[in-house]
Amino acid sequence: MATKILIPINRSAYSQAVIPQVEKLFAPPDTALQLFFVTRPSRGIGFAAPDPDSNYAMEAGGEPVGPKAHPIYAEQQEESIQAHVEADLLPLTNRLQAAGYHVSLQICFNEHVIDEIDRVVRRDNVDLIAMSTRARDRVRGFFFNDVANLVLRRVSIPVLLFHPQE
Repeated sequence: MATKILIPINRSAYSQAVIPQVEKLFAPPDTALQLFFVTRPSRGIGFAAPDPDSNYAMEAGGEPVGPKAHPIYAEQQEESIQAHVEADLLPLTNRLQAAGYHVSLQICFNEHVIDEIDRVVRRDNVDLIAMSTRARDRVRGFFFNDVANLVLRRVSIPVLLFHPQE
């Protein structure tokens, strides 16, 4: 049975710095990597304005004859974010799959990142969480908990934390 590893990431190189460490410790054929991208839900951004550089003829009053402003809904914004995340992470997922890992990408929209990570760990029977951390000193860490520290306190499975050198 493959070891299931949840890797909470975003599109930054910093969050993905833990992946080479996972590759050093876990062999490809026996490891399933679940790349997990969590972001806040979209609220919609109102109305999209027509592009003034679109060379549409202008009506009296300066309004373009072409497209008018239209609403942008939260679902449209989330679909756009999902497409961009998938495209940005495609080289990484392709590289890991070529190395022999079972790779999946899950994108979630939730205000409560820690709750979502905990839910996915329980739902998918994850064996290990691997993530990068900014590892603060004790005093600042006491007052400003980072996501990695909160995950470590919440879940009941092992957590591999990696602190990349900046």
